[in-house]
Amino acid sequence: MLLRTGREPLDLPLPSLLDVIYAWWVDGGTEKDIAKFRQAMETPPAGEELDDRPEWSDEETDESFARALGGMRRSVGG
Repeated sequence: MLLRTGREPLDLPLPSLLDVIYAWWVDGGTEKDIAKFRQAMETPPAGEELDDRPEWSDEETDESFARALGGMRRSVGG
């Protein structure tokens, strides 16, 4: 990003930095690869007991994360 735009990625606000990282990660991937990557990001770790952990069971956190992923999808697509 620094070479392309002259902007230091770490100076970006966190949501923008996450968008840049996501776009970089899926760049050149097929729709199937991107869908598989998104599924891996959205799936809690296997074998973990998450029901009593507020960072995973809190409905607002889940919704916030889903909104953030939706924002990343828009930035990658256009």
